[in-house]
Amino acid sequence: MTKYDIPPLDRLLRGISTNHVDTVRSAWGELLSAKAPATGQVIAKLASPVWEEPPRGPSGPFFGVLLALLDTLDPAAFETTVGRLRKRRLSPLHRRTLEVVAQRVGETPDCYIGDGTPVYISKDIAAPAIVQANLIRWSGTRGLALDGVTRIDVIGRAAHLDYLGLYNMFFSGIVLTWPVRPQRGLRLWFEKLSAEFTFYHEIGHHVSGHSEGGQVAQQEKEADDYARRLMRRSRPVLTFTGRMLLWPFAPAIRRLKAANHPSERAG
Repeated sequence: MTKYDIPPLDRLLRGISTNHVDTVRSAWGELLSAKAPATGQVIAKLASPVWEEPPRGPSGPFFGVLLALLDTLDPAAFETTVGRLRKRRLSPLHRRTLEVVAQRVGETPDCYIGDGTPVYISKDIAAPAIVQANLIRWSGTRGLALDGVTRIDVIGRAAHLDYLGLYNMFFSGIVLTWPVRPQRGLRLWFEKLSAEFTFYHEIGHHVSGHSEGGQVAQQEKEADDYARRLMRRSRPVLTFTGRMLLWPFAPAIRRLKAANHPSERAG
């Protein structure tokens, strides 16, 4: 049996269990294309009594993935299924997963950017209009490629979060963080500048087709290069001014980079 003989839903779960990004992406796309048949298959999987038992082996994340898939396929069916699952005696882990994912019930995008990428802004962010306005403006930057990005979630920045943005390689989604309280003056300007670069950086991972988790130096460099290229187009005056101010320090910067990255010294 070849991989093409395996139903896409089974391939999706197999890809999750083996951490194989390409398999997950391919199967997810096929399921979204199938729509109604796929919806029925996911509902049938979620009706299984297996979720009442503690997860075994790599099956732990399957429940959450199936719920997220159902929400993407058919929000109404997702809401109905959440109601049914809440009445069942789920294992503690799956119960917690259900309550987390159930927060999507009734969720609607705050706005759309590009050719229809939905943006969801956390309710704890006090100034969502500022977030929307900036994302809409950044998405119009010449050369920006949002094709295939499934959704963008903007969540409140918190001390326990050690990132400004994340790219979900499996489902081609992007998470951005934003200050919960409104910023003003110079602080707001810096926050927007940082968020814009992070936005381009995460899209850079998507455009480059990165499929390895963690901080892979070459992939981070590619994403940074993409972000810098977009920043030059979005803020040409600021970029030019910054280059002029840093130009006298260029030799020292090159020496510092060579010291930190010996393999990049040549050339």
